[in-house]
Amino acid sequence: MFQGQRGWFCGSVSHDLRQFRVAEGGTISDPRVADFLFGCDASHPDTLRIYQSLDYIEDNATVFHACYLSAVANAEIKNSVALGHFILPPASLQKVLDSPISCCVLRFNQGAVDSVVNKTDENIVLTLFTGENPALN
Repeated sequence: MFQGQRGWFCGSVSHDLRQFRVAEGGTISDPRVADFLFGCDASHPDTLRIYQSLDYIEDNATVFHACYLSAVANAEIKNSVALGHFILPPASLQKVLDSPISCCVLRFNQGAVDSVVNKTDENIVLTLFTGENPALN
């Protein structure tokens, strides 16, 4: 599955997940030459160093949550697990993503906000973005 791919692992990643990747043909490497960077804790000093690196700042590096490896291990078809679903953002961004406003999906109609759907409180978000209250319509 990971044949010829180099991976770096933050100290927050379990030994078992590292070993699974090696057993599937991957190698463990330094973060500067790794094809993939894995972490479990965005606040861990190892991961923070990646977030503060020039490569990360210039969008040349992405940290993936190591639970991707667990998902691959448990999948019937190993290469069917989408890696993009396992991005590990910095802790400061996680706070923003966990806020209710981040659950919004905006649909644009000719450059203007057409509608907003929110999983937690549609009325508040619609009012915030469009100035309209759907309860009054």
